[in-house]
Amino acid sequence: MTAPVPGPRSSLTARQVRPAFRALLAVRLLGALANGVMLPFVILWAHRVGGLSGAAAGTLFLVQAAGEFTGGLAGGALADRIGHRRMLLLSTTGMALGYGSLFLVHHPVPALGLFLAAGLFESAFHPTIAALIGDLHADEDLHHAYGLTRVVAGIGGVLGPILGAAAVTLSLSSVFATAGVLLVGAVLIVFTAVPSDRVIDPETAEANIGEEAKAVYGALTQILRDRRLALLVLGGSLLSITFTWWEADGLVLLNRVHSLDTTAYAALFAVDALAIIVFQLPVSRWARGRDTGRLLFLGAALQGIGLAGFAAAGLGYPVLVVAVLVASFGMMIYGPTTSAFTSRHAPPGRSATYQAALSTSQDIGTAIGPTSGLALARVGTPALVWLSALPLGLLAGLATARATRLPARPDPGTAAGHNPRPS
Repeated sequence: MTAPVPGPRSSLTARQVRPAFRALLAVRLLGALANGVMLPFVILWAHRVGGLSGAAAGTLFLVQAAGEFTGGLAGGALADRIGHRRMLLLSTTGMALGYGSLFLVHHPVPALGLFLAAGLFESAFHPTIAALIGDLHADEDLHHAYGLTRVVAGIGGVLGPILGAAAVTLSLSSVFATAGVLLVGAVLIVFTAVPSDRVIDPETAEANIGEEAKAVYGALTQILRDRRLALLVLGGSLLSITFTWWEADGLVLLNRVHSLDTTAYAALFAVDALAIIVFQLPVSRWARGRDTGRLLFLGAALQGIGLAGFAAAGLGYPVLVVAVLVASFGMMIYGPTTSAFTSRHAPPGRSATYQAALSTSQDIGTAIGPTSGLALARVGTPALVWLSALPLGLLAGLATARATRLPARPDPGTAAGHNPRPS
């Protein structure tokens, strides 16, 4: 059985690229909606329906994260071997079946198994979409394309919980049925509207899937020797760790300084999401053509400054809103810039692998951030946690800016005549 190996850049015309990109945005929106539908109700479902009581309910997120972390690099590498569209179709189908099947589950063991399986498939979902966006767009359009993807994801993150709240009126399990239906819709869009890899790059050669799957290990060992990628993952991990201090520990830490109820705390995330929806595209237009290293440093520094502003929570709620907006603008600059740089400079045939490697920084933040934030607060004060975000943000900015200055490492696995684009 054969599949096209993805090429370095799309050969489609602008008229062909637009509907393909709109299809990918629709798939990303449905994925974000599905995640938003489920996420607020997973713990409650685990307690009342899934047979997981107390702290054991949190293991659902742990096994999901384990699936995403262990499967991420392999999924990205496999996508580069068997085709980006094919892997997107496979991963989206796996997510639809994994999450949707939870509607029928009332026992801990199958619940944990399905969350693990869904996490494995989801680990390939995001980097493969990112790789396809890179396949479709010219270098100068990448920042805007990734920025628009963040806007769409933000819309899904805002509307998803509202849709989930409506589904809960039927039953808690209905959130998984709703998520499954949304993801089935995403599968249909991929199947009908996303062009095949051979359409995107007609000159790509045919590759035997069974043989190319064996090359995944070689692809992984190759990227582990890439210093630029290592610096990007390092910087992204530091930013992800500090962001989870707000995302996971924020309510506990902020309440030690300033009385904050759950509604006011949730409103801060709404401010962040709305800021992305409103300002991401103008920020992407502003960033277009500017120096990548400076953009990465600026974005990381702004996130650090914003989170450090939480140390002044005692001055009142408006200070928290301003701090969130500063951090949000930092992420608007940093996120699309990192994705665009990775897409431009990944060796041909390695784009999904590199995007998957980049996404491991989020998994590292999820694994380390919540416990490290609370541990730091125990040995010091909540203010120490927030102020620590500033030097870590600056260090992340320096690391990622340095990555843009390093020369590209030659890829011995690259086919003759397909050289990486110059830095």
